[in-house]
Amino acid sequence: MGVRKRIFILSSAIGAGIVTIAIGLILWSTTLSPASQAKGVGVEPAPIQLEQAANQAEDLSKDVYSGLDTTKEIIGKTEPRNQAIERGRDAASQKMKELSDRARQAEEPGEDVLSATDKRVLKHITE
Repeated sequence: MGVRKRIFILSSAIGAGIVTIAIGLILWSTTLSPASQAKGVGVEPAPIQLEQAANQAEDLSKDVYSGLDTTKEIIGKTEPRNQAIERGRDAASQKMKELSDRARQAEEPGEDVLSATDKRVLKHITE
């Protein structure tokens, strides 16, 4: 056998091996976990404790400002940066206050003011 033919066979074998490994990794990464497979079986997530979640969101709206001076010293070397940091913290605080208000409103019977994202955030902050 010639050298070129051996190189071709070897490179073909390596290429086939790489393709096989890639396909295996793709299939392995896309298989469903047992928790996600049980989703269609009727397992319902635990209900959100709205009062606790509303209180947590309100506390977080205040905690956004903790460390503001340190952040300004480290990152906000210029006045425009400091103003941007303050505006960002103000916006985050306002969002958390609004989420707290929506959670309190959702406690009332017949009110469904929470989006799916709101529910996920409230569930996350209460865990």
